[in-house]
Amino acid sequence: MVLALVLALATSAATQAAQSPASTGAGAADQAPVEPIIDASKLGVSLSRIQRGLRQTETREVATGNPLRIEYQVQVFGAAPRIDALGDFDIGPGAPLSYGAPTHNDFLNQWTPQAYRSPPLPISSLAGWALFQLVKRADKSKCEQEIAEYRALVMQGVSAAAPRCTQ
Repeated sequence: MVLALVLALATSAATQAAQSPASTGAGAADQAPVEPIIDASKLGVSLSRIQRGLRQTETREVATGNPLRIEYQVQVFGAAPRIDALGDFDIGPGAPLSYGAPTHNDFLNQWTPQAYRSPPLPISSLAGWALFQLVKRADKSKCEQEIAEYRALVMQGVSAAAPRCTQ
């Protein structure tokens, strides 16, 4: 504000100096001196605040003892914008990490691409179970065949060793 006041005073002094030589020459009676009429209330400038600011700077210069040290103070009036520190983070009860650090499964799901994740039903376990059932059925049919042969030999009266398998 002080700078604006000093510039306004400097420009008005320059215009007065430029008009005074022209008024002394010929044709001064033809030209009336034109003074720009400036209404300070329309400019949004408070002269009392400017004068108060000038008094404060004078007291600071006296206190510091150095008129070359320039200090500026800017006062801004307005409402501060609302700062949303959390942004798009979800901290509700359904948030991914609602109860602490991620589990091993959470970590694997986060870092393993979808193409390389195992399917919901592990195919290797299913194949192992099917193979186990096939071997079990084959053993059962082999045992049933041995028992049938033993019965046939016993019915014929042939002495034979009992089968080792049991059902």
